[in-house]
Amino acid sequence: MSVLVTGGTGFVGLNLVEALLARGEHVIVAALDDMPSSALRAFAGLPGKLTAVRCDVCDGAAIGALLRQYQVDRMFPFAAITSGPDREAEMPERIISVNLLGFITQLRAARDAGVKRVIAPASASVYGESFFDHALLDEATTPCVPTGVYGLTKYGIERTGLRLGALWGIDVIAARIGAVFGPWERDTGLRDMIGPHWQLARAARDGQAAVLPTVIPAYTWVYSRDVAAGLLHLLDMPDPAHRVFNICSSVPWGEVLTDWADRLTSAFPGFTWQRGDTPTIRFSETRPRGIMDNSRLRATDWAPRFLPAAAYADYAEWVVSDPSRLDQ
Repeated sequence: MSVLVTGGTGFVGLNLVEALLARGEHVIVAALDDMPSSALRAFAGLPGKLTAVRCDVCDGAAIGALLRQYQVDRMFPFAAITSGPDREAEMPERIISVNLLGFITQLRAARDAGVKRVIAPASASVYGESFFDHALLDEATTPCVPTGVYGLTKYGIERTGLRLGALWGIDVIAARIGAVFGPWERDTGLRDMIGPHWQLARAARDGQAAVLPTVIPAYTWVYSRDVAAGLLHLLDMPDPAHRVFNICSSVPWGEVLTDWADRLTSAFPGFTWQRGDTPTIRFSETRPRGIMDNSRLRATDWAPRFLPAAAYADYAEWVVSDPSRLDQ
């Protein structure tokens, strides 16, 4: 049996594929582009088996054929356009078609192929405006008020996935993934909101000076390796009491971002940074915001391993070992 990861060449997808391969799974990656050469090199020594296929996730027949050919019994339908305001204004139909309708197409194919469990890719973006009037955001009591088209599609994926899962007899669990940073983040052309950690790493590698804002937003960042571990935890959970889980650190990192800048200064001696009123490091949102609560997932014996110091040490080692991976 095997696991299908659509969008497996993207940021979260590559972390997930790496974690699956590390535990010996046969992983089928379906995407419109090829696996990055740097990822293929890194994954070659892992015990699992990788099969990469070019495939449009809106093509139900093609997805169904993959599911049957490789006897897929678990599925991560994670292909998505992570859109910002400009792209949303230009092509909302395309974003909805890929993110939401593509998800439904994949879920139908999973039903027809007898897939046992599907992890639906929700997001912190489903909370939307609630981030700015709630101190703590949980899965049960916090209103979901998504604003951008991306957030709307993620909420649609979650609710549609759970509804169709119940109607179609598919075991669906929704993962609300927090603000992610770490290995395999790169500009794929489909991800408009590149995080400040990657921006700093890229500037450091290229010997460019960076300017951080005078006030750094207190995002509850979560390390990409912890996200992958959380997703595998959901995949393996025998009889979940809930169907929606936050995957997040529950830590307000905020000012700790300067520790990442300092670590990069040590790793790349030509790099300098400062704070200023005209920052070169961009954030998608600068308003004070609440913290995502991970207590529901913690109650199932999962906890993030990489809090700031450990995450920055691991990420720095990853960046320094092959700086080209920031692009490939």
